[in-house]
This record gives sequence, structure tokens and C-alpha cells, in this order.
Amino acid sequence: MSPPPKTEPRRRQRLTRLGSQFLFVGAFAMLGGALRGFNLLLVLAGLLVGALIMQWRWSRRSIESLSVQRRLPAEAFAGTPFRVRYLFYNQNRFVPSWMMRVEDRIESVKQDLHANAIAAIGMIGARRTISIPCDCTIMRRGLYRFGPIRLSTTFPFALMHASMREESYGELHVFPRMLPLHGRWQRQLLSRPGGATTTARRSGASDGDFFGLREWQPGDSPKRIHWRTTARINELAVRQFEQQRRFDTCILVDAFSATGQESELAESAISLAATLLIHLVGSPSNQVVLAVAGKVSQAVMGGGSDSGKRRMLELLAEVEATSTPELVQAVRHAIRTVGYTQDLLVISTRSMNSVKEADPDFLDAASRWLRRGSFRWIDVSTELDRWVVRERSTAADAGTRSRTLLGSRASNRVASESATSMHSGGG
Repeated sequence: MSPPPKTEPRRRQRLTRLGSQFLFVGAFAMLGGALRGFNLLLVLAGLLVGALIMQWRWSRRSIESLSVQRRLPAEAFAGTPFRVRYLFYNQNRFVPSWMMRVEDRIESVKQDLHANAIAAIGMIGARRTISIPCDCTIMRRGLYRFGPIRLSTTFPFALMHASMREESYGELHVFPRMLPLHGRWQRQLLSRPGGATTTARRSGASDGDFFGLREWQPGDSPKRIHWRTTARINELAVRQFEQQRRFDTCILVDAFSATGQESELAESAISLAATLLIHLVGSPSNQVVLAVAGKVSQAVMGGGSDSGKRRMLELLAEVEATSTPELVQAVRHAIRTVGYTQDLLVISTRSMNSVKEADPDFLDAASRWLRRGSFRWIDVSTELDRWVVRERSTAADAGTRSRTLLGSRASNRVASESATSMHSGGG
């Protein structure tokens, strides 16, 4: 879904309810003064009309002299507040702009979800640029489009409403929700000894945290000799380090849903995969590959780079659950990407026996991992508590959280207003 082409901002002005009353009273005073010859009524009519003209001119000029740009964050996760910044520049050399309302439309590219991010500006001086932060929370992963931006003001007398629609668009991937993992989650993963890379070993980096001292054994490196202890006890003593663990893992997400629609279990599987991925790619010695089996089967090799991590998270953000995921096809994509060098970790919404019955070819595709013992199956319907810490909440916390789910926050230094968050049937 490509954004519409850039066009000139559309500006419009209309009378507010108070402005309509001013206009009626001014017209009545002007007509009465002309018919009866009452000069005071004519003076009153002149004041009212003058206020309307001043309001029209000031608000129109304030809107015309502003330009706005949007700065989206580098990454955003579902359920976690992220900050969008708006840069405003007042092109007028003399007149500042006051009391501006900023409204940015947010809509999902693939789902029928939409909301508005709202913020406010107190004052922008002449020839000045200011940055306004807006904190938003989107509750569902996916690809979202921002725009257009709408500026409006009723300053100074609230008699007219002047607005400008800026056709500025941007897209943002909202990654899956991060889950709190148990402290022992690494022990449950398949790992390999020798965490230091070849480059690190050549440069003299240690293999792990210092553990203690022990006696010299044939084959020990002379670089590990602890000379002070050796001189004190008159025997060779070497330093001993904890052996690091390296995780070379291919994470396969089985986005199975019995109804063919998004489900809580499918979201849990995708969120668990994203959480493990974030933790694993944090170490440069780990090599991670992501394969997904949803409506579309794909595989991405991330490595230890930020761009690789982003590609994998974007793939998870756009996964669509289905009742017929092609697990065999996803495995083949992973084999073409990296071969059989990685351990296979399957995160699914169903048990392995169910997959055997539904797709017997899967065992043949994963036979090499099964023979090597480098295969792990995680059924989130029964094993999620072994990996994720369940959050405990009181009744008061539940009420606060429900309000947060229904509203995304938009705030800045001047004002704070509520905006609707991304939820089913949002608006």
C-alpha cells in the first residue's frame, strides 16, 4: 500500500458556534442602528464585525505560515508506548502562532483499525522551529500508516476554526509484544559450547567470566597461567573461566489457528518468537534464522546486525495466522537459507502429535535434526508458563490497564489529550 502522492496543503475556515452568534448579533445591531438611527448600535456592530475580521485574518495567517514534518521512531512494539515527534516551523517573520491542535491519523494497512494521535502547541515564535513529542500506544502488531496531518486553531477569540490538511505520510512496523522471560530460559534452549567467535579468540578475548584457579594440566594455554599464585605455591596454576554457550538456532513459527483468524495462542507464539529473537541476536556469537509458516511461508537470516534483526521482526509483525500453515515449505526455505547447521526450535500453537497427523511429511523434512538431537518443540498452549512470567495484578491495576488498552496517550509540554488506541473496531 503506497502512500498517496504529495500535494499542496488544503486550508479552510469556518465559523464556530460562538462566531455565528457574533455574526447574528452584529447583523442585528447594524440593521437596528440603520433603521432607528442609533449610533451606539452601529458602534457595537462595528466592534463585532471588527472582531470577526481580526479573527479571520489572524487564524488564516497563522495556519498559512506553518510547515510540519513527522519523525517516526526506529522501532515500536505492541503494547509499549513509543514516541512520534512533529517538527513545526513558523515562516512568518513577525507574528507567532498560538494554540495549535495537531491531529495525525493512524491506520492499519491490512486490518480495519484506525485512530488519531492528538497533541497541542502553545506558541511558535516567528522564524522558530519547535519539536512536539507525542506518546502513542498501539495494541496490535502489524504495518501502520501515519497521515495525513491536520492542524487547526481558533485563536484568538474562538470565533472561527481555521484548519490545514498536510498530505504527509509515513509507515511504521509495530513489532510483536515483548514477553517477560524466566531467568532460566537459556537452560531450556539447545546450545553449543565455545561461545567466543574465531575473531575474538585470535584477539585474545576471554572465553567467559572468571571462575577460579586450578592446577596446570597438559594442553592448557600458557596465557592462562596465574603467575602470582604460581610463585606463592611453587606450582603452576591456571585461570579457569566459565564456558560460554553459543545458540545457533533456526526459530520456526507455526502460526496455526483452528478458525483461520488471529487468535490469542497464535499471538503468544509470535510474541514468544520475537522475544527469544531479541535476546539471542543481542550476542554477536549467536547465529539466528527465522522461518514462519502462516498464510505465506518465508525464511530470513538475521545474523548479528541491526538490519538483520529488523528484517526478522518485520516478518513477525506481518505474519497472518491460518488453519493450513505450510510447515514443510517453511522448513525447506530455512534449509535453502542456512542448511542444517542450525538447531531447529519450533514454536507452535499445537502439539507435535497434532502436526504428525495433519502433515506427516513434516517429520521427513525435520528428520536430520531429529537424528542429531538438535530439535526442540514448544507448544504454547501447554508450555508457555515454562518460558514466560505471568503478570500478577490487583483489581485496581486491572481497571487502570483497561483504560490504557482503550486509549493511546498523546502529550507534550503544553497540553495532554486522549486519543483512541489501536484495538478491534477502533475509531
